[in-house]
Amino acid sequence: MRGCAALLLSCSSASSGPSGGPSGSTAGAAATGASGTAGTSGSGTGAGGSATGTANTGAAGTPGTTGTTGTAGASGTGAGTTGTTGTAGTGAGTTSGTTGAGTGASGTSPSDGGGSGGTPATGLDGGAACPSLTGAADNAYPRWPMPNPAAANLPNPFNYTDTGNGTVVDNVTGLVWQKTVDKATQVFAWADAPAYCTGLTLPAPAGFTWHVPTRIQLLSLVDYTTGAAMDGPFLGSGQPPGGMYTWTATPWVVSQITTKPQDAWMVNFGGGGGLTSNAAAQTATEFVRCVASPAVTPLPYPHYVQIAPGEVQDVETKLIWAQKSNLTAMAPSDAATYCAGLGLNGHTWRLPSVNELSSLVDDNPNIDKVSPAIDQCVFADTPSNMYYISSSMQSTKPWALNYEDGFDDDSETTGAARCVR
Repeated sequence: MRGCAALLLSCSSASSGPSGGPSGSTAGAAATGASGTAGTSGSGTGAGGSATGTANTGAAGTPGTTGTTGTAGASGTGAGTTGTTGTAGTGAGTTSGTTGAGTGASGTSPSDGGGSGGTPATGLDGGAACPSLTGAADNAYPRWPMPNPAAANLPNPFNYTDTGNGTVVDNVTGLVWQKTVDKATQVFAWADAPAYCTGLTLPAPAGFTWHVPTRIQLLSLVDYTTGAAMDGPFLGSGQPPGGMYTWTATPWVVSQITTKPQDAWMVNFGGGGGLTSNAAAQTATEFVRCVASPAVTPLPYPHYVQIAPGEVQDVETKLIWAQKSNLTAMAPSDAATYCAGLGLNGHTWRLPSVNELSSLVDDNPNIDKVSPAIDQCVFADTPSNMYYISSSMQSTKPWALNYEDGFDDDSETTGAARCVR
């Protein structure tokens, strides 16, 4: 693992790094039902607006002479958790001479990773909305729920489908993976790995292309509870192979400075327990496991929405984070007790897995202030160099993550706590 401080970088200079947060859902559009025609008499009830992002059109009223105004329609309830309420959809009265005025409020629509909406997160003390990280950070963050080992009893347990054609579908992330790594033929220097993956002829869904996985994509496979660091269909005779690291497509951000070491992110499978580091020399030869995915899209804004004072939601992973850290170095059991007793806004909190802590890492921050490698506005109290303890354990060894650059380690026994729900 390589920290920028060791290379005399300005890990915590006075200049502020980029910050921001993604989107929630889009508002529902208004729709007006047709008025009824003249008849004898009518009393009407407005149809409720739909809650799936756009309101339904109310049905036209039946004939009536002096029908009364329709009553208000019931509010729709949306599947999205972070969007703002859309404009009201107007349902027509069922039996009105004039148009029934029943108004169903539109529900919020679920986040699809590309919409906008929700209240952008602010810093710990409120104030102005944190700015967007769209652009440089587009590849840094997960666009799906972050998987966890089934044994951890946490949300989004690993769920794979072996297609039988040499690929494995991750049913949590939607990514399609090359099933096996041939330790004789799938060994490349970092610069040569992309050509191997783009030339892969394995089947992939329409709109998906094969490529070297990004840091966060490869981390979605890691089972930190086992030495092999993989589960299910990726296990087999000699699989995953050990003795080398596995490349990601993500360079160490400091390597854009030509006088600094030219390194890239890697993960250690096959007995390495999933150790993740940014210090693999790009000239070294390591394994590559290819992934197929759609083209990257801009990081939504807001990426984090403020859902209550002191707590924000990642609109992509749907995890809700306490913005304030407890910077006292604690053992995992003490950190878990702290989170369970946090009680922020009356909610139940827990200590996150190391996979979940990894989902907050900005692996391509502003080069003027690369540490802490996180949204420095939303999570403003994050130290430039301190481990955060996680709930992930391999045997008796806890995993911890350092936002100096985002690397992890299983030799730390204590760390700060950042709580999640």
